[in-house]
Amino acid sequence: MNPVTYIAIGSGIALVVFLVVFYWWVYSRNRALGSPGIVSRARLVCPKCSQTFDYDFVPGASLTAIRLGRSRYMACPFCHRWSTFDLSSTRIPATPRESP
Repeated sequence: MNPVTYIAIGSGIALVVFLVVFYWWVYSRNRALGSPGIVSRARLVCPKCSQTFDYDFVPGASLTAIRLGRSRYMACPFCHRWSTFDLSSTRIPATPRESP
């Protein structure tokens, strides 16, 4: 292989390692300070079965729901019917954790 290829591969690996370590450090530091970190929690009520449940989510990402701006279109874990849930108005504030 060409020496430039080795340099490109080495640079790519170094960048990936740096990003993983950096995100791990930021996430662990934020969790130690008591902030919610990446994951947020919302207390939702299903409009079809009226059951209340807590939903943990990452703002700006979803694997099991369709994002609709401030709300999500997703299935209720109790009745399994799809509904629109407003996540921004139902967030549960994070409680600070005590440092060890």
